[in-house]
Amino acid sequence: MQQPELGKQLIELRRRNQLTQEELASKSFVSARTIQRIEAGEVIPRLSTVKILWRSLGEEFVFQPQTPTTMETTTICNHNYQQQLLLAIVAGTIYLAFEIALTAMDISWLTHENGKSQSMFWVYLALNIGMVIAYVVFASGFFLLAKLFENKLLSIASVMMMVLILGSSVVDVSMFHSTVEQLSLPYAMLAIVAGVGSFIFGIALLRLQDGMGVLAKIAGILEIIMGVTLISVLFFFVSLLLLVPATLVEILLLYNAYEYLSKSTVKLPEQ
Repeated sequence: MQQPELGKQLIELRRRNQLTQEELASKSFVSARTIQRIEAGEVIPRLSTVKILWRSLGEEFVFQPQTPTTMETTTICNHNYQQQLLLAIVAGTIYLAFEIALTAMDISWLTHENGKSQSMFWVYLALNIGMVIAYVVFASGFFLLAKLFENKLLSIASVMMMVLILGSSVVDVSMFHSTVEQLSLPYAMLAIVAGVGSFIFGIALLRLQDGMGVLAKIAGILEIIMGVTLISVLFFFVSLLLLVPATLVEILLLYNAYEYLSKSTVKLPEQ
């Protein structure tokens, strides 16, 4: 279906449901401005946005006639994507647990420097390895969302965050036996780099609003705040306080994507 036919059908469905553009925007979490542009034929929206609008109006949007073979391929593709998202959700939970444990250890050592031992080094190393693996799988869920919602910035930001997590872990482990004074400069530089990555990731998440609603907005805002506090260095501790709620919102965001796919009949991008 092409514009302006798509816009005309949206107007018809919206009026049939006796909704204004603003009321539909509130119901679907798609901005009123986007709805206005679709109805006016000014833009060809993403398929994900159209499906969300149609579902909010009690309809199911049919992308194109599908042969049985295509439908089977679509079902398999949906199932594969759902499995990947579930794995990312579990990995996100594991990542958060590892991150909390590592942060607690770091804070303890900063206040009690003599608490480091060789046996604790191996525990620290194992936790870092587990945390990096878990985060890579977790971030791959957002890489998948980037494909589904055609969000190139999110693809770049997801990979960037994977690299940053790996880099920060390498720095943490390599400087395990360093004193607090020796840690100051490397950690300040690391905070700035990580802050830039978090800021970009937050902007990318905000671009998911039309497709994923308010959770994407909250996740984006939290990541941006974390990025700004890390870049400032002086207020880096705020990012530690926001780490848990930000990660939990991002896990919920992936779960919403999983639920979205479980109800979707659209043909997804090939893997």
